[in-house]
Amino acid sequence: MALTYFRLLYTVVASPGYVEYSAQWHSQDDERKKTRQPRKKRSETGHDVSEKQPEANGNMAGYAYPGPCAPPSTLTNEQRPGLQDFFSHDIFVCQGDGRPIWCTHCQNWKPDRAHHCREVGRCVRKMDHFCPWVGGVVSETSFKFFTQFVGWSTVYCVFNLILMAILNAEYNQKTGTINVHWIVTVALAALFGLFTAGMTGSSLQFALVNTTTIENLSRKTVVYQLAVHMPQPPQARPPFPTITYAIGQDSATSASSPDTMKTFAILHTRPGENPWDLGAYRNLKSVMGEHWYDWLLPIKHSPCSNHDRLDSQFEMGPVVDRLKREVGILPPVQEEKTQQRRGYRRRRRLQNEKTPAKEEAISQQKGLSNGDNGDTQHDKQGGLQINGD
Repeated sequence: MALTYFRLLYTVVASPGYVEYSAQWHSQDDERKKTRQPRKKRSETGHDVSEKQPEANGNMAGYAYPGPCAPPSTLTNEQRPGLQDFFSHDIFVCQGDGRPIWCTHCQNWKPDRAHHCREVGRCVRKMDHFCPWVGGVVSETSFKFFTQFVGWSTVYCVFNLILMAILNAEYNQKTGTINVHWIVTVALAALFGLFTAGMTGSSLQFALVNTTTIENLSRKTVVYQLAVHMPQPPQARPPFPTITYAIGQDSATSASSPDTMKTFAILHTRPGENPWDLGAYRNLKSVMGEHWYDWLLPIKHSPCSNHDRLDSQFEMGPVVDRLKREVGILPPVQEEKTQQRRGYRRRRRLQNEKTPAKEEAISQQKGLSNGDNGDTQHDKQGGLQINGD
């Protein structure tokens, strides 16, 4: 239990899962420090007065996307900082216009499943909650260790509860009295055992359905907007909105070449659908680890915090496959099964065509081997006849 707690505490402090501030936020922060108002002085009448300051720039661009209101295909990388981290994938969570979600506080694009935490003033990747026991945010990097900590704490409390109850009963039988300290220990073990057992149950439940405490608040009603890459852009106007990004360095030349354009379909999930739900077992493995010892020992980070996938920041589930089939990005299920059957029949036909040739070759080899054996046996018999003579 102590090992899991120190591992959790170290991860919360050293690798909390914060999203980096943008360059614009740093520049605005420097301007705020330069134009910071001094402390108010007390006048002779006792009222607070402030020193006269020069008027600061009243630009409100920090509360919205700072780039120009132009299609992303006509913007350069300098005008769209950080966007390439999203459209380089095939799927990402977007707004109604197809761009990623913009955080007005951090002045940056929010990665998938990120949430802005007021306690720390930062966006946190896959934030679960702010934990006062460790003085930090439980996120994708520390949720596994938090689950292990509360789990082993439950085991420790149950062990103390059972042990102290047995010792207290034996002490009562021998002396006819009770030990007040042991009774207090039993009560505390029961109290913290119930608390940690509830935390363990809720954490495992969130891991099994691949959600977080914040996402669970609107799990039954939330509708996600996803930008899904279309390998073959539609020739005519589709019935759903789309957005096109220029993936080249110079958007002026990239916009004229269809090979350097990337078109995304803006799709909506049904209310309550989780696009990251992979199934209970795979969801648990994505959080706790691939092996059973990863589930028990606080050694490795969660596999979902690697972000080494090329298609999306998190692995997507069957909901995204259904959305792709509905808009024609993937073939329908019946057509896919038909293609699988055709491929299976083609392989069987090729195998059947090769089988007669194989059988003929095997029979020829058997015939040759039988002929050799006959000649050998005949020679042996001849040799015996000669020796007899």
